[in-house]
Amino acid sequence: MSIGFGALIQIVFSDRPGLGYDVFQVFENFKVEKVAMEVSIETGMIIKFICGDETSYQALIASLRQINGVVAVNPATNMPFEDRENQLRTILDVVSEGIIAVTKEGTITQINEAAKAILQIDIEVVGHPINELLDERMILSSIHSGQANRLFESRAMLGKHPGRYWCSSQPIIDKSGTTIGAVITIKGEEQIDEIMKAVHDRVHLTTFSDIIYQSEIMRKLLETAKTVARSHSTVLLRGESGTGKERFAHAIHMASPRRSKPFVAVNCTALPESLFESELFGYEQGAFTGAMKEGKKGLFEQAHTGTLFLDEIGELPLPMQARLLRTLQEGTIRKVGGNKEIPVDVRIIAATHRNLEQLMEEGRFREDLYYRLNVVPLFIPPLRLRIDDIPLLAQHLLRKLEQKLGKTGYSIHPQVFSSLASYPWPGNVRQLENTLEHVINVVPEHSVLMLSHFSEWLFDQPSSSPVRVSKEAQQIHVNISKTNGWPTLKEIVAKTEAAVIEEVMREFPSSRKAGNVLGVSNTTILNKLHQLQ
Repeated sequence: MSIGFGALIQIVFSDRPGLGYDVFQVFENFKVEKVAMEVSIETGMIIKFICGDETSYQALIASLRQINGVVAVNPATNMPFEDRENQLRTILDVVSEGIIAVTKEGTITQINEAAKAILQIDIEVVGHPINELLDERMILSSIHSGQANRLFESRAMLGKHPGRYWCSSQPIIDKSGTTIGAVITIKGEEQIDEIMKAVHDRVHLTTFSDIIYQSEIMRKLLETAKTVARSHSTVLLRGESGTGKERFAHAIHMASPRRSKPFVAVNCTALPESLFESELFGYEQGAFTGAMKEGKKGLFEQAHTGTLFLDEIGELPLPMQARLLRTLQEGTIRKVGGNKEIPVDVRIIAATHRNLEQLMEEGRFREDLYYRLNVVPLFIPPLRLRIDDIPLLAQHLLRKLEQKLGKTGYSIHPQVFSSLASYPWPGNVRQLENTLEHVINVVPEHSVLMLSHFSEWLFDQPSSSPVRVSKEAQQIHVNISKTNGWPTLKEIVAKTEAAVIEEVMREFPSSRKAGNVLGVSNTTILNKLHQLQ
């Protein structure tokens, strides 16, 4: 019989002895060549064959339908194994990791699109030996030993830019225990760097469960923050220095739909105006003298699909505020030296300890930027408004510092807590932690921390005979500009006070000693320092 056309049919049947023989006999009678067959209860018999012509095909189908136990004979589109192969291929191609499968001899049987992209190859390599694609020593070692090899370095032999890659190989072992091949996963150096950065970042990010509290004011704040975290809206964190605004930013990110994406933080006080655009928006290659030849991603691009935390947003000068506002309004950036707008999907969390409303009145903060940022304001209370949390915080920080300093066995006498609660804590939680670290450094291990241990550091009142102010401090001269008339007395006093405190603190860096020098408590000194920033 001359070669005809290919056909694929599905035979639905009710099981009976001899049914398969009867089906085969029909194919023999019509002298039809069977190419493939697969049988299962779910799909029935799927048979691929070559038939001489349409007349023979119709006669064959009619004969099959006459067999006792055959329920139906229908056309089919694919063999089940072909469907499984297509499904596997689809799965492999949506995985971001490069995957290559080889036989026990090292012949490539599968390679996904990610592997082709990582290795930068555009030729067919299925059926070729793996050593034409990668250094195969560790791969073949895995097949011969039956043991997996994790994250070994390999060199590419093909591709537009042969280079180093990180591979893992897992032997494929059948039910009899025989190794029949291996699966290789492959990552480029950039992927490894991104993974390490993401792991490092997530390890150091605070979650809501890490925030220590028992006060009602903090309970309500966390309830609100957890609700806010689930959205993509801009959040403005307000609060004094040391209240933990960055920890809240971490926690909001980690409770958000973006938790697995980048969290990028920038302190706005650390961005000089000359570098503002290049750091935030990046630059193209050759954008300016000293630029990296390959260009650079800015912080917005690094945070794409994740969260960008703008700390100390109140410190941004007006020109930088205008450039930031445009990006927040448009949702795009333009790199320095570039000429195209690049879309960025970034959630903004900003933070400040400054009074933005007052800065707006003074013309030092843009009103339009304020409203762009102030979508969801969260006010983090100072420690003096959450004194119920102090005992819990102190115990938690004590354990943390013991681990950090390698010293153990400390406890806090209950009497101390009432004094800690009455202290104003101008430096908030950060000051509480620093105070405990100071005490642990000077008190032997396995000690009960008493009020006397804290008194020298926090609670000392000025002595009855203050230390004499240095001659230099006494002779401070404050220059008063009268260009626009005399300043107010309040301004003159404030300027004089700042100059005196600065001079005294140079000679007496301890707030307690400076307080003794000036005849005030160290609390007053700390408050003045806080006001003067």
